[in-house]
Amino acid sequence: MTGDDAPLTGPVVFFTGAGISVGAGLPTYRGTGGMYENTNLEPPNADDVTPERLPALWDRFRPRLKAFEDLGPSRAHLAIAHLETVMPGEVTVVTQNVDGLHVLAGSTRVLELHGSLSTMRCLGAGHPHSVQDVDWAEGSAPVCSICGQICRPNVVLFGESLPTEVFYAAGEAIRSARTIVAVGTSALVYPAAGLIAPQHTAGATCIWVNPETAPPTEAWTWLQGTADDEVADLLGAL
Repeated sequence: MTGDDAPLTGPVVFFTGAGISVGAGLPTYRGTGGMYENTNLEPPNADDVTPERLPALWDRFRPRLKAFEDLGPSRAHLAIAHLETVMPGEVTVVTQNVDGLHVLAGSTRVLELHGSLSTMRCLGAGHPHSVQDVDWAEGSAPVCSICGQICRPNVVLFGESLPTEVFYAAGEAIRSARTIVAVGTSALVYPAAGLIAPQHTAGATCIWVNPETAPPTEAWTWLQGTADDEVADLLGAL
């Protein structure tokens, strides 16, 4: 594929949810087989960010962190990253995911609406750290090497606000896009889902990639298949 025969008109925004990482071996949250299907387990929330409750929160995230050590990007992640080489400066990823797989795949214009589990920050001064640089025992929480304060995951929990700068940049990218491809999202989690509301996507070509969840309006072209199959076929990159 060359720049002359790229199937999408730029600027292009990929709006991605948990479904894009299924091909990498990570379960979705609410889809079939998802983490919160047929369970009373509630998503982590802002009330968990206390010195007393953070050890339990980290234990909930530990299986996910362990999985990241053994996973690589899916075919869909790699196809999107490859598209940057075909359409330099015209591809932006807006993701609800905290797995960091878009960055690992090589995408350079990635807006992580809910943060990333690969990093953490202390409750004191907010000193940032890589999760891979710190070890802590089960039933405990990591400690900041600078100030000694306990650390929290650098992700947005339920009840917390999205980072203002990232959310604003995502909105600007979506409103400026000529093609929007929503991949593996249920579009149920707000305020992130509001970014692809009709008033923001009007005038763009809208493509919805999802094997089971229908698009929110008829303005979207529904590619009813897995992220790996549909994104690779759409981009022609693999």
